[in-house]
Amino acid sequence: MFTGNFIAGGWRPAQQTYFRKNPARPDETVAEYPLSGKSEAMEAFQAAATAFPKWHRTPIIERARILQRAARYLIEHLETIARDLALEVGKPILEARAEVRRAAEIFEYYAAWAWQPQGFLLASARPGTELRARRVPLGVVVLITPWNFPIAIPAWKLAPALLLGNTVVLKPSTLGPRGAVYLARALEAAGLPPGVLNLVIGPGTPFGEALREAEGVRAVSFTGSVEVGFQLKAMLADRPIRLQLELGGKNPFVVWEDADLEEAARLAAEGAFFYAGQKCTATSRVIVHQAIYSTFQEVFLEAIRKLKVGDPLDEDTRVGPLIDAAARENVDRWVRRGIAEGGRVLIGGRRQDPGYFYEPTVIEGVSPTASIAQEEIFGPVVTLHPASDLGEAIAIANATRYGLSASIVTRRLEVAEAFLNHVEAGIVHVNQPTAGVEYQAPFGGTKQSGYGPKEQGWSALDFYSDWKTLVVRV
Repeated sequence: MFTGNFIAGGWRPAQQTYFRKNPARPDETVAEYPLSGKSEAMEAFQAAATAFPKWHRTPIIERARILQRAARYLIEHLETIARDLALEVGKPILEARAEVRRAAEIFEYYAAWAWQPQGFLLASARPGTELRARRVPLGVVVLITPWNFPIAIPAWKLAPALLLGNTVVLKPSTLGPRGAVYLARALEAAGLPPGVLNLVIGPGTPFGEALREAEGVRAVSFTGSVEVGFQLKAMLADRPIRLQLELGGKNPFVVWEDADLEEAARLAAEGAFFYAGQKCTATSRVIVHQAIYSTFQEVFLEAIRKLKVGDPLDEDTRVGPLIDAAARENVDRWVRRGIAEGGRVLIGGRRQDPGYFYEPTVIEGVSPTASIAQEEIFGPVVTLHPASDLGEAIAIANATRYGLSASIVTRRLEVAEAFLNHVEAGIVHVNQPTAGVEYQAPFGGTKQSGYGPKEQGWSALDFYSDWKTLVVRV
């Protein structure tokens, strides 16, 4: 299947292409995509700038109805889209279906905002004066999205940006562009005018060169690694461009002494190993009260053994392959490094072939300050740590440069509240896995897990719009 770039309302072939392989069966090609360069990106920026004046004058209700029609398209094609995502990025089919459904719901959620107040009236201290404020779009916005949530993340950036009257240049990861392609198709079928959304598929370096030169870009939203995010921040530092960065995590899951151990083990295993741990919110450190440490360890390992590793299209699979050979090599290096740092592998620690599979792996015995307990691995590996009291558990949880998601399992209200108040994370759960967010709530991390305004919920509306204050003497 060949897919071109979507620029100025048309699907355009590329001079150079590349083939995307199935990570579960690397000898199988699933798609051919453009290997776009700087010139294609510059065309996309120009198309977005040209389309903006007419689009932002389009009534917001009409913009919302386009999002609603696009949501219906996604639901009508849900099985096809989910299967294609599973083949391209190795996401188990149950999670792939849920992600497509979530993308449709995100479009519907933001469409509904069109019927809410778009501004407000204030009392003025001046006689005979009316003081108003209303939202206005920014202009051209750039969205740079990852492969691990190939349709949900582009959707939660696109929907508020388009609803508010911005035009968009979207660059998905070359490892998983299919979700962004389906969003473009859905919006095209829904009647989105030419140039309002422009999709450019290709490597980051030429796109970054085009972004550096493009005039009129008002905002950039990026989801990816800390290193690339901060490079982007430095590149744009001297320009008046809003920046939103959603970066990595090293997420702690705390099991307290009063927890239901089977439930805690299930939540920890799901949070750590579903989709092979390839989520920024995945559990990567399990911190357990020392009074139940040994007992929990046994229950946790048994919960992990129940997780099926295998073909993403199998309805029973919960742990699919890693995204590519480099990702699996990275995971294996971290496991070997953890052993070198004094760790013991309790389960897993091995590759599985064919495909880029790696067994769910638990390592104990490393210090909370060891590199394997400090740096994001983005794979099915967790470290296990005992804690003597709540203060120590929270200190271990906070002792990284990251602060995205955290969770605790407990029946005690005072323990839950102390954790909620003192753990350093943008999203804090009680009796839930660390992975999993709801689109109506602000999403993003603290410390090096995020920069700029939060995503999703009403926070996204503030990022993709500005306030215009109107002072009128009547």
